Amino acid sequence: MSLHLAVSEKNILIVDDNATNILLVEAILQEEGFTHTFSAASAIDAYEVLENTKIDAILMDIMMPEIDGLEATQAIKSNKKFAHIPIIMVTATDNDETLKKSFALGAVDFIRKPVNQVELIARLNTILQSQEKDALIMQHSRFDAMEEIIGMLAHQWRQPLSIVHAIISTIQTQKELGVLNDEELNASLEGIVKHTNDLSDMITTFREFFKSNSKPKLANPNEAILESLSLLKEGLENEKISLDLQLGDLEPIFYVQNLLIQVLTNVIINAKEAHALHKVNEPKITISSFNQGNKINILIEDNSGGVAKELINYIFEPYFSTKLEKNGKGLGLYLAKTILTQQLNGNISVTSKNGKSKFLISFTA
Repeated sequence: MSLHLAVSEKNILIVDDNATNILLVEAILQEEGFTHTFSAASAIDAYEVLENTKIDAILMDIMMPEIDGLEATQAIKSNKKFAHIPIIMVTATDNDETLKKSFALGAVDFIRKPVNQVELIARLNTILQSQEKDALIMQHSRFDAMEEIIGMLAHQWRQPLSIVHAIISTIQTQKELGVLNDEELNASLEGIVKHTNDLSDMITTFREFFKSNSKPKLANPNEAILESLSLLKEGLENEKISLDLQLGDLEPIFYVQNLLIQVLTNVIINAKEAHALHKVNEPKITISSFNQGNKINILIEDNSGGVAKELINYIFEPYFSTKLEKNGKGLGLYLAKTILTQQLNGNISVTSKNGKSKFLISFTA
């Protein structure tokens, strides 16, 4: 995968209470083409910058008064809006425990003071390239999901379109024969309105699924499950996969619904494809939802044959697929995990036993 890193378009935030250190790092970055740099003399100032500017990476000094770099990193990584931003710690300490704690709190790398220009740029470019790669993989995965769902929508549209066509043909025939009365005409028109509304609802669901600028709203997570199934209904029925819904009594929470729908559709599509691959006689998908402490849990179980023990640790890796003979691209589960960990403050895990796979989706309410 070839990537061209446009450093001049990257916004880098430098957090350091020492103005001289900030000027030094800014000079290094600008010499290397990073023309969009922002600075903050404290964690509070850094938060203000983050609220008003799209930041691509943070260079965080560890030793700062009041709120130090470790506390600032923890606060940033705890915020869903900023958790995806990579943080590089800048430190003059040789204390391994401090560095260990930095990584535990979410930092992705560190550089030592005095800052070495070659080291700084090399580490920053590596992290930004990884970021670009992840974005490209997610884009590919979204296209794959779009292709799958467009195919399913095409099937779903056929039935209401066929019915509308049949109603119109009947009206034309009755008119030609002179037997069309007002009552039958009104009933036929109501049928056309109903089925065209069904088509409109499908378009709305499809459009919402792929919105990239959606904002959190108060909604029950069970709604995302039902929306996902409405998108995939035709494909599941075609594969004769039975569904068992065991939805718990969940409270509405603030979350980006179309992101959760993307997660769910990718996991369900993965199960559908696994059933087809292993030619399961009585394919079944069970979806349950339940609360556990402050977490919302959604469990998706299938009987598609399970995942081999030697493969299960790689199942969320990009471009890893157990369906090579079916041209599996290996992006759906990677996208699901990326959305959960980076945008929904959650995670996904998998267990496999006795021919059954269980995917547990969990995120904070």
